[in-house]
Amino acid sequence: MEITIERFTELLDEKIFELAKEMRDEYGLHNLVINQDSNFVNGTITVRLSEKGKE
Repeated sequence: MEITIERFTELLDEKIFELAKEMRDEYGLHNLVINQDSNFVNGTITVRLSEKGKE
């Protein structure tokens, strides 16, 4: 199955967010905010982590 870079980036974006949420829960980081910006066209994913109230 061949997919485009755009679709691959979209799938990777979803996986990264799922993993980050799982890790946040696993380590009890309930104040952790995960912000993710993705550009599927150019294949970039940016993840920013911050604490609630300290953004």
